[in-house]
Amino acid sequence: MTTPANTCARSGRGRSVFGRIGAFGPRGFTLIELLVVIAIIALLVGILLPALGKARQAARFTACLSNVRQMGLALTAYSNDQRSWYPLLPFNDAARAAFNNPNVASRFLDQQYIYGGVAGMFSLFQRPEGRPPGWAAGASEDQAISYPAPNQRITKPVMEGYLDGFGVLVCPADRADGYYGPTTSPSSPGYPGFPNASPQTPQVPGKPSDVVSYNISYLYIAGFKTDEANIVKPAPLWGDETNGPDVSTRAWYFDSRDRPAGSNIRPGFYQPWDNHGTEGAAFVFTDGHAEQLKGDIQSTFFNTESTNNQSVNLIDRTRSNRLQTID
Repeated sequence: MTTPANTCARSGRGRSVFGRIGAFGPRGFTLIELLVVIAIIALLVGILLPALGKARQAARFTACLSNVRQMGLALTAYSNDQRSWYPLLPFNDAARAAFNNPNVASRFLDQQYIYGGVAGMFSLFQRPEGRPPGWAAGASEDQAISYPAPNQRITKPVMEGYLDGFGVLVCPADRADGYYGPTTSPSSPGYPGFPNASPQTPQVPGKPSDVVSYNISYLYIAGFKTDEANIVKPAPLWGDETNGPDVSTRAWYFDSRDRPAGSNIRPGFYQPWDNHGTEGAAFVFTDGHAEQLKGDIQSTFFNTESTNNQSVNLIDRTRSNRLQTID
């Protein structure tokens, strides 16, 4: 005979909402147990996400460091063909006169930016997308800026033939670049200071005309040779740019025009919105080695009064006058 208790157990009337059957049958999670499991999962996610984020940043930096190493090899190959000189964009008359000034202390390197910045090392026919500021009025979107101008002595990009492709020009951590427009002078109206540049999203160039300044994540310090007796330690040659207009002393937000009133921008340092944020930058040096640089880059390597043996001006106090940073 079936007892009332057995009937109750079989019909499920004694089961809890989480699956308990009778006093000794199968059971599921109680509400408290479920909440504990959710709390543990949330805690693990909270611990793992920052670690995963750091791992992702480290992977991007490693890829970036590989990019600058490869570029260092290409620049060294160029120097082997050019009597130890790293690439210099051809001088116009004004630049030649400044660089060959009979007064050594008054010599300086200038106008390396007139071919579209560092993009001019790789392409003489550049096509910006979206007609950013500085683009010729009425120009069609498929029209390109052609370099050189009639008075500029260049027939092909100086780095043509030294790279297999343009992938090494873009850092995987580069989220946005400013486009300052075609210009012939860093102080001209067509060259607005940070942060007035038109924001663009960097893309790996597929062809030479895509090699535009905002599709390059790096800056280049022109004017070095591979064998310089007056430079004690190797100097940075090619590495992560800032999102300011990196020309000459304006590199690393050094010029007041790149530091708006009330800004907390620290001259000489990388900023949170740059490729790797305040963690610094990947650089290849004049001896071919690559490393991460942090701190005040401008002061460490290019201060004319520095007694630091990393400064290019330690022996020759005017050496940095014959360098120019372009991006």
